[in-house]
Amino acid sequence: MNYTLTIGQNIEGYRVMEYCKTYGLNNAESYKVVGPDGRPALMKIILDGCYSAEFTEEVCDLMKSRYSMPVLKDAGVITVDSLEYRYVVREIGRGTKLSEILASGVIYSWEDAVRIVSQVLDALEMLHLAGVIHNDITPENVIIDDFKATLIGFGHLSRACFGRARFMVKDLDPWYMAPETGRGRFDERSDLFSVGALLYRMVFGMEPWRAGSPEVLSMGDLRELRRKPLRDLSKKLGPEIDEHSLSVLCGMLEPDYEKRYGTATEILCRLSATLVTADEEDDDEEEVGADVADLQPDVESVGIVGQEDPSKPRGFAAIAGMDDVKALLTDEVLYVLENPEKVRRYRLKVPNGMLFFGPPGCGKTYIAENLAYESRLNFMMVKASDIGSTFVHGTQGKIRELFDKAAATAPTILCFDELDGMVPDRSKVTSEAIAGEVNEFLTQLNGCSERGIFVIGTTNRPEMIDPAILRSGRMDHLIYIPMPDREARRELFRIHLDGRPTEDDIDTDALARMTDGYVASDIELIVNKTALVSARDDVPISQRRLEERIGITRRSVSESERAAYESVCREILSAPRTEEKKRIGFKTSLI
Repeated sequence: MNYTLTIGQNIEGYRVMEYCKTYGLNNAESYKVVGPDGRPALMKIILDGCYSAEFTEEVCDLMKSRYSMPVLKDAGVITVDSLEYRYVVREIGRGTKLSEILASGVIYSWEDAVRIVSQVLDALEMLHLAGVIHNDITPENVIIDDFKATLIGFGHLSRACFGRARFMVKDLDPWYMAPETGRGRFDERSDLFSVGALLYRMVFGMEPWRAGSPEVLSMGDLRELRRKPLRDLSKKLGPEIDEHSLSVLCGMLEPDYEKRYGTATEILCRLSATLVTADEEDDDEEEVGADVADLQPDVESVGIVGQEDPSKPRGFAAIAGMDDVKALLTDEVLYVLENPEKVRRYRLKVPNGMLFFGPPGCGKTYIAENLAYESRLNFMMVKASDIGSTFVHGTQGKIRELFDKAAATAPTILCFDELDGMVPDRSKVTSEAIAGEVNEFLTQLNGCSERGIFVIGTTNRPEMIDPAILRSGRMDHLIYIPMPDREARRELFRIHLDGRPTEDDIDTDALARMTDGYVASDIELIVNKTALVSARDDVPISQRRLEERIGITRRSVSESERAAYESVCREILSAPRTEEKKRIGFKTSLI
């Protein structure tokens, strides 16, 4: 068979070492190559004019992100024998294919399997947001490096299909294909079914419905097997997993398309709730919410991220830039929380809550923690797993108990980290239990300021939150926390370098110019990594080493993601509310 590229051929600085395979509808090929840096990589080419979602700009931009997908090294167009081909070059993931690990007889615990599958869902969620379906989620297409999972196998990427698929179907593994794919329907829910099959295989040692069955030759045969109740088959197999976890797994593998979980966010929310401690599993239903007492009850017990050194600034002094945010928090939040007598005399409106939203790594949770320190009010940080329960309606009880505890220690700041995972849009979920939890949250949020509770929510995904949460009177302030501007980046370098041994010529202004597009966590990583290397060499941190580290540190947020977040910002802040909203945060040209 003749291949497009030949061994030893040089393509844009990449030397072709080995042909891998032809895929798609025989119009795409993959090769192992060696790049200019001497490191192996994977090159894929497709004849220009042919469609494959993995060559689209949206997918290429995702490869530049921090999500659990291979890293894009290069992309472009080449000409071979007068024909133009588009190409992408991606890093070859380090680690072992999950299929090889499972073939060796490894069976994962529920907790370990969920942690791996959650990373697959994280990557899948970003693909779905870009309008792209993976279509081939199997153990063969997941690489494991320790407990870090990377989703690969993009040869079947497409837009949602309803009818004839635009990719080769015959090479897909039927055990991981959703029932509706036999009728030509490939979309988000079919991907999520495949993730359920992946999780089942990791925990039970075989694919769902495979126990005692021969190899399946057709989707019709498999459809008949799937008529048997999966819950009953699973209980016969072992290992023992709790009823709540089994219920979530069966929900992921629901053969009925309409009854299956609809989004990766919904599944992540349900899975996180299953990762409860052994103590929680021993509790009976009457003790729902007892573990909430373990949450930090007072700001003095809260560790401010990155500020363990008591000589370091805390409170607003620890926040770089964001002067407009600090002013709003001081004037409209802290003042009324700290002056209850004036609130009564002047009948001031007590704020109920606020939402910090924006790209990851920009300091939303960090600002909330330092607001708590600045106010000296009681502070409780809550994550989705803190309110998860093994009991039906148990999470609703925990939410109620949580607000009751906050009221008992009022005035209290109650901070919900990654709020979108706790109160997803009810119009996009099929679970009645989740809808009940959102309703309970709404009930508790209504007028909570009158009980001395101020709620802060943080999220990267405000569009996934139920709209009822965001109306004024519940979340009074919607605050976009954008990527740091130049002034804020300069201040971030100053804060993170303060107290460390440095050379005298550190130019934080130059560093700020070099880090346009980097988020706060990127800058912290740059300084920490430079400090580590300098410590090993026992020399002060230098400008040269910082600039070298910047050159090899990848941005956490791509330009397309940045534009997407700013688009969501405009949409959220322009939605009708009963009072005007303020656009505040770092200065940008787009908001």
